[in-house]
Amino acid sequence: MSGKVKLNFLEVLPDSFFDIEHPSRLHEVFDGPTLISLEGDAPEPLMISTLLHGNETTGFFALQRLLKNYRARLPRSLLIFFGNLEAAAQGVRHLPGQPDFNRIWGGGESPEARMAREVLGYARRKRVIANVDIHNTTGRNPYYACVNRTSEDFLRLSSGFTDIVIYFTEPHEVNSNAFAKICPSVTLECGLPGEAEGIAHLYQYLDKLLVSVGSEGRAADDCRIYHTVARLKVPYYCEFDFEFDENTDKDFSFMRSFDHFNFQRIAKGTVIAHRRANGPHLAVLDNCDRLVTEQYFGFQDGRVIALQDLIPSMFTTVKDVAREDSLGYLMEPYVGE
Repeated sequence: MSGKVKLNFLEVLPDSFFDIEHPSRLHEVFDGPTLISLEGDAPEPLMISTLLHGNETTGFFALQRLLKNYRARLPRSLLIFFGNLEAAAQGVRHLPGQPDFNRIWGGGESPEARMAREVLGYARRKRVIANVDIHNTTGRNPYYACVNRTSEDFLRLSSGFTDIVIYFTEPHEVNSNAFAKICPSVTLECGLPGEAEGIAHLYQYLDKLLVSVGSEGRAADDCRIYHTVARLKVPYYCEFDFEFDENTDKDFSFMRSFDHFNFQRIAKGTVIAHRRANGPHLAVLDNCDRLVTEQYFGFQDGRVIALQDLIPSMFTTVKDVAREDSLGYLMEPYVGE
């Protein structure tokens, strides 16, 4: 996208915010990316970001309900960033020509990166106490949290939302990593977009967090911590489907329920896809972007076979996401540095 991306700033929520039925209409209320500063009884604000991806709607619905319940007075000040409202209007992750709004927080001189710096600068000046970035997944996943550090204050933010935590360092350009330099920070993955159960679960978490965040005596719940070690990429020129067709003429034909693998152990020897004869290989990249495919998958007799036990996350059956971002990630239990 060319030109300046204007960051709108508000200190009062307009009444019309509470009337809209879907985030696809948020652009009628806010003219583009909007940062809202709301005063509450506790002055140090909790930072919340949502709609960095325009088709991930659970955060909007939970926040609308939360803010309606605290319309008279908030127990804690809030900073809320509503991200890619143009994409939300179209129900897509981002528009053609736009960058991914969760890949603009690591610096750079694009209009969107400069806008992200404005948000970070204001949050730093306001001395935010914690940061929560709300997302949905494109495939079937349990609720889980992602952190960029494994200290107690970061893990504490996952408490009450999930006992599954992923520690990751790449991609480093994400919102949670930028805020980790300012305050404890977490990304929440709330399942598929717009599901009533996910909205209610997130609302209950945020409602409790407004009161409990910053409490010295609040311990982190016991959690299972995983560390991402690699991501799966489909070469850009490949054709693929999720029909698990042994006689496919596509480059890859993955299992129909590919996303049901998420957070389940894939046993060594499992066939995850069929492929055409003499076709290309999947690309598996480690956290340093080194090609490590041969550690994880073999290609034999038209099959893609796991060479070791694997634990995946964010496996998706959405082709656009698989092409643009990744097919998914591989993890291992985290045992500390």
